[in-house]
Amino acid sequence: MNASSRSRLLALLRAAAPLAAMFLLTGAALVSCEGTSDEEDGDSSDGTRPNSAAMGRWTPNTTYDTCTKEFHDTYFVVGPDGRKYPTWHPPTATDPATSRICSFGHEHGRDPRGSALWDSIRNHYAFDANSNGTIDTAERDVSGVPFGYAAEQLRAYNAANGLPSANRDEDHVGYKIAWENGIARTRTLNGQLQTFDLACDALSMLHQETHSADAYASNLHEMLYAIDCNRGTDATSFGAKAIVAAMTTFGNPGEFTVEQADNTFVTLRFGTPDPLNSPPGGTERGRVIPRAESVYDAILVPVRETSDFIGGLTETWYSALTLRRTDGAELVYLDPSYAVTSPSRYFDTTRLNAVARSIDLCYVGISATGVLIDDPLRSSEIVRQARGPECEAIAPNGPATLRINRIAYDDPRSVFNGCRRLVTLGATRISNGGGSTTTWYSDPYGRAARTGSFAGAVKQFVSANNNSTAGNIDRVAFGADLDPCLPGSNIHAPN
Repeated sequence: MNASSRSRLLALLRAAAPLAAMFLLTGAALVSCEGTSDEEDGDSSDGTRPNSAAMGRWTPNTTYDTCTKEFHDTYFVVGPDGRKYPTWHPPTATDPATSRICSFGHEHGRDPRGSALWDSIRNHYAFDANSNGTIDTAERDVSGVPFGYAAEQLRAYNAANGLPSANRDEDHVGYKIAWENGIARTRTLNGQLQTFDLACDALSMLHQETHSADAYASNLHEMLYAIDCNRGTDATSFGAKAIVAAMTTFGNPGEFTVEQADNTFVTLRFGTPDPLNSPPGGTERGRVIPRAESVYDAILVPVRETSDFIGGLTETWYSALTLRRTDGAELVYLDPSYAVTSPSRYFDTTRLNAVARSIDLCYVGISATGVLIDDPLRSSEIVRQARGPECEAIAPNGPATLRINRIAYDDPRSVFNGCRRLVTLGATRISNGGGSTTTWYSDPYGRAARTGSFAGAVKQFVSANNNSTAGNIDRVAFGADLDPCLPGSNIHAPN
């Protein structure tokens, strides 16, 4: 990423600053989004519900993770298929078994209960446990944002179609929720800002891991996207509401994208996608992941310069999800993008699995002859190194820090933990006019949507209107260049 593109990203982050509260966990008392054993109206949506494949995938894996697996698994919701799914939880909580505060070591973004879309999402994903044709209060109250719902339907869809090798099970810590209420939208025509009055509530959940080699090759990731543009004088013509979940492509399998110094993009092939038969991407740019050359250029700088960690390390995933009917006609088109400015890894073919650790940038440098040096005994040869607050607190001696005193990538003191994220809303094109059907069932990839359910169907909501003539509505970012991992949360990579 060159200076020009870094400046654009920094400007985008600054523009998002008024929405900084989106990702901040306040530390206030929080209530578990867990199932309940109270059965009302025949409801059996408690802990006796069957587990989805996503349940139980997290276990404490470092000394920093002081919560038990059993406590972690009490945070669940019941999806529309009647199965239990993991869901949002705070990074720390009081374990009722010990009455002590413990840490999970990871976070899932912003608490969805503050979203204006919370009730709509709960009603949409609730399970009709007593089969009375309505969603009762008890059924709604154990609903929420189900992590792994689309992946679970993919398992069912593959089983029905004899494709078990096409399953895609993602790790737990990668599920991230972002939301903001009352996002003002704008329109620009021929470079001129138009008179426009439309505001949207948006919530997105994406599985976006930034700690392993998986994203180098795997293009298929679960995305849930809910948006309601219902306020303002232009809502009548351009308003839309959708709650869509799918296994979404971010580029092509077996490859990812890197940005060149001249602002062009090239494709690199590396690794084996999961699953092997992942579908190809569409027109989207896919996963833009920084590689060592651009990282060093931005972060290892001469004396009296400051490292550009945001420009050097940011990776951005671009999507283009289309929900289509069985006749191929478009119902919904969405193209949000997701940026992470503090990933714990970057691409480097000289490292195992090409996974280089961002924290190590604090302890290396480049000599006058262009050699990368990580030996503290040779630090006097270094003329370019990381310079800035990201490293000052944890590596005050920089490359001269003895190896025994260097911080590991999964240490909570590292700021390279995947916490800082930015979501950009793009198009929300709805083509569902001429009728009253709002509930659709698609396959797990968003294809073959119909009004009746089937094996492996994903439940979708699409407002009964058509705003496809809205033209270009400007992209808008929400989130902020602030770290949601507050002191004491013990969050660390992998996160």
